[in-house]
Amino acid sequence: MGETGQIAGLEVRKVRRRAKVLLIDLSHNISLLIHLKMTGQLVFQSANEKQKLVGGHPQAAYNQPLPHRHTHVIFYFTDGSKLYFNDLRKFGWIHVVPTDEADSYGMLGSVGPEPLDPSFSVEKFKNQLIKYPNRLIFVGLLDQHLIAGLGNIYVNEVLYEAHIHPERKIKDISEVEWEKLFIAIQHVLKESIRLGGTSDSTYVSVEGKRGDYLGHAHVYHQEIAQPCGHPVTRKKIGGRTAHFCEVDQT
Repeated sequence: MGETGQIAGLEVRKVRRRAKVLLIDLSHNISLLIHLKMTGQLVFQSANEKQKLVGGHPQAAYNQPLPHRHTHVIFYFTDGSKLYFNDLRKFGWIHVVPTDEADSYGMLGSVGPEPLDPSFSVEKFKNQLIKYPNRLIFVGLLDQHLIAGLGNIYVNEVLYEAHIHPERKIKDISEVEWEKLFIAIQHVLKESIRLGGTSDSTYVSVEGKRGDYLGHAHVYHQEIAQPCGHPVTRKKIGGRTAHFCEVDQT
């Protein structure tokens, strides 16, 4: 945990995200960095306790009045409301850092660009991956040092939408295919956000909803690829399991 006492009296200016880290920018060039890890949870409770918003991992141990034994930090607001940081396994963390250092703090310093950032382009995307021309495209897309936020599920779906085989080498991707990949990344991530993400069993949004994207996946954990109708092949590539269509992805 960072020293949270130094933020007393500061105002919340902006709330944003970088990779899996929540950044809360405060006045006086101070930011809170919060990572929920495997079991962390944030709970906002109004002053009259009639409104409660929960974001993070649902755990049976959390079903008790706040604060409880798994509450490690409480933020108090001037209107009487509170924000609780709960973490069953204590892997999550909170750090207090200067705002102008927040985006490069710790692990964030080695994370690639955000694929949904307005400044991200096809050219930037290609330039990130082409650094390793002999890598397989499946492995390259999964590398968080090159592109942030593309986990195994999304990479499988992106490659299927772009009709690109996961074992193609990066150097063999054509200009037209880079454009297809870029468009597929944008579409898959935006669609997942619309559907609440992929965490259908271990994570809930502030509305208490679980992600429903897996119910709309084309190849990931599917027997038949949709909409092409061909069988889905599963194969270990670079230590991760690729799900793809041998017919539709070339």
